Amino acid sequence: MRKKYIFVDFDGTIIDHGTNSIPHSTKKAIQELQDNGHEVILTTGRGPALFYGIDKELNINSYIASNGRYVVHNNEVIYKKYIDKEVLSKLVDLAYKSKIDIAFVSSTDYVLNSKFDNLSNNFSDTFHLEYPEIKHNYHLENEIYQVNLFYNKSDYKKFEKLFPTLHFNYSNSYGLDVNEKGGLKELGIKAFTDKLNIDLKDTIAIGDGNNDISMIQYANIGISMGNGVKELKEAADIITDDVDKDGFYNVFKKLNLI
Repeated sequence: MRKKYIFVDFDGTIIDHGTNSIPHSTKKAIQELQDNGHEVILTTGRGPALFYGIDKELNINSYIASNGRYVVHNNEVIYKKYIDKEVLSKLVDLAYKSKIDIAFVSSTDYVLNSKFDNLSNNFSDTFHLEYPEIKHNYHLENEIYQVNLFYNKSDYKKFEKLFPTLHFNYSNSYGLDVNEKGGLKELGIKAFTDKLNIDLKDTIAIGDGNNDISMIQYANIGISMGNGVKELKEAADIITDDVDKDGFYNVFKKLNLI
């Protein structure tokens, strides 16, 4: 059997937020995939500081973080693209003047620029994240691969008009992921295929959210979890069961990879 490279979303795909845990069947599937010679790569909108050791628990040493902007293979950085510092400073200044909180995502930290309200707490609670500490103007001395803009109004498109080089995507109902335009998680897959000379035919991607759509379209086989959003299901080659119904295990069993 040819080695497959399996790009696996984090929240809602391997983590069941109903229990804030990884289902036993999912752990079993990942172990069996690895034992059978396949490589499992975490592919997430989270920054590395928000893995909380889950990558090590699953014996995974390769990942795509910050929606494709920070990519690591076997603990070696193979691709990174931070937000343009001038553009980011303008966004931070506007947000601060508008009393909108922002979190910075670097390769090592997840920190707030300010704390005007509780949207950042609500955002964290949704994903069972620790509340970030405040480090005002952290972006001035660090490479920032993604920011979270804590905003829950329907007029968020106004930011796209003000910052045409940035991509704004709701991560949950309390905040947006902000990255440079030009792709999302599929950028990380391309970094892997280029670096390791991987045939795209040997790639599989699985997820549940809007930020997984371009990834599953890019990979040879794109899988939506049963709990995935409608738009992802419409783009998927395969729709499996929900995360809490052994969806991860079931689909790789059907693909004869475990």
